[in-house]
Amino acid sequence: MLTYPELAKRALGPYSLVVEVGIALFQFGVCLTYLIFVPDNLYECIYSIFQVRISKLHLLWAMILVEIPLSWIRDIRKLTPTNVIASFLIAFGLCTVLAIAFLQGTESIADPRTGEERLVFMENLSSLKPITESWFLFIGTSFFMMEGSITLIIPLQEAVYLEEDRKRFPNLNRNVTSWICAFYVIFSAIACAAFGQNIQTALTASLQGRLATIVQLAYSIAVILTFPLQAFPAMEVAIRMLNQVTGQDPRGGASEGWKRNIFSTSITIALGVVAVCSIDYLGNVVSILGSLFGIPLALVFPPLMHNNLVKNSSTRVRMTNYGVVLVGFFAMAAASFNTIVTWNVTAE
Repeated sequence: MLTYPELAKRALGPYSLVVEVGIALFQFGVCLTYLIFVPDNLYECIYSIFQVRISKLHLLWAMILVEIPLSWIRDIRKLTPTNVIASFLIAFGLCTVLAIAFLQGTESIADPRTGEERLVFMENLSSLKPITESWFLFIGTSFFMMEGSITLIIPLQEAVYLEEDRKRFPNLNRNVTSWICAFYVIFSAIACAAFGQNIQTALTASLQGRLATIVQLAYSIAVILTFPLQAFPAMEVAIRMLNQVTGQDPRGGASEGWKRNIFSTSITIALGVVAVCSIDYLGNVVSILGSLFGIPLALVFPPLMHNNLVKNSSTRVRMTNYGVVLVGFFAMAAASFNTIVTWNVTAE
């Protein structure tokens, strides 16, 4: 089946290694955000239930201990049950967060200036700044949120069985993606209007009450279960590259299996070490990952691959592709630079 890396190999030759490494690092980066997100949620959840403060770092290493044996799984089909459970928990979390936001946003409070009763929605919207000092994080975050569709769109189209359905796939994909983006906009607008200036990068940390605790716990379990599935493709790329460098046969039996387990354990621990250093910088980490890896995978490589593969394309199309590449490079550089130079300013 044709995949993004395979298409890059056909178009870019030996330079496709950059694409493959970029995809692997992007997926490992997503796993890194999981290691930051879950301890933050569990920290609030445990305090809400037991009134006990447990260090986020302790919760992080506890999660690492859970993820290490899960990273040893070599057949992705064995991750299907955990992925199904995680999907249900995430759907439950989304619906519940919207319900909490509506309940909180439709409460009435007194306007501090006039004493007039106003909805929380209206009060928070009127007090929100149109532009904040961390607005540029939006650029990288926008590309980070599409991390799945960027690399999966090609194999998804290839997996369509009937030729006529495959021809309809581009329009269907555009419609689905548009509706997903619309949902993101509506969801974030409702959340901002409901929680106002108190909204956190990890939205579940902005919630209060028993139902909020259930949501935090559900999301934490969902992300823990999703981690091995997200890491699996990147882990396979890393192990394949290791075997190429060392000249080892990946079918070497039990000894190779243990070497793979040791290698995957080392990567999981390395991600944990990075998470320790960035435990309070979830928004920054998401932005830098989207900037450094998401933007090139979405805006830089596809136009270059199109120009190399479609030799008979018009001059206008080729120049448009090069224009998109330049925009991608500029966006990547600008968003990455701004995220790095203001790293401590946007910490939580």
